[in-house]
Amino acid sequence: MFLVEGYRNCKELLNSDYSIQQFFYTEESIQSDRNAKLISEFKRSAVKCEIVSMSEISSISDSVTDQGMVAIVHLPGEDETPNLNEMNDVLCLESISDPGNLGTIIRTAAWFDIDSIFLSSDSVDRFNPKVVRSSAGAIFQIPIFVMSDLNDILDKSSEIGFTTIATVPSGGKSIYEYEFPARSIILFGSEANGLSDEILSKANLMISIPSKGQGESLNLAISCGIVLGVKTVSN
Repeated sequence: MFLVEGYRNCKELLNSDYSIQQFFYTEESIQSDRNAKLISEFKRSAVKCEIVSMSEISSISDSVTDQGMVAIVHLPGEDETPNLNEMNDVLCLESISDPGNLGTIIRTAAWFDIDSIFLSSDSVDRFNPKVVRSSAGAIFQIPIFVMSDLNDILDKSSEIGFTTIATVPSGGKSIYEYEFPARSIILFGSEANGLSDEILSKANLMISIPSKGQGESLNLAISCGIVLGVKTVSN
């Protein structure tokens, strides 16, 4: 099971194929017209709904800003094998440890219409409550495949015409001077260590965001947003 908290996440959850065990809400949450409409939609669905006190929902929720609504959701079954032939734009994430970063990357990927995310199995759990919250519902919009071996999927993607692009802090081709191809897998590594040498060896080229100021580095999720924004303009 995992928790889904707040209006936006619960709204996207209800529109997804995920199996919801139970939905909790408070009397206070109904005072908002927006919340009341969503709660009514939950009640009309097959989901078991229960009104609880603020103290009770606080004991369930992982967040101090749950907006008076929390759902308990069944974990999905094993991931299906990704069908690369149906994809053009993919993110591949290696060893991501910060749940806030992962959630924000998922949200950003959905905004830029990325087809899928491949996530290494040593990364933070995609259903960590902070990941779910930070995704702002996007976790229910974009397929995420957890991979025990990223090498295998990168080899397969190369065979069918994907360009594998590694992001590195410096030394790569400037993203502002690169014309992104029609089909690509963009690699992002861990916050502390970046991409491993093994995964870097799979890349067709490396790209970097050139620095214009004094900052030491960019946050991983912000870097992802910049790259995907430039990619969208390039395409």
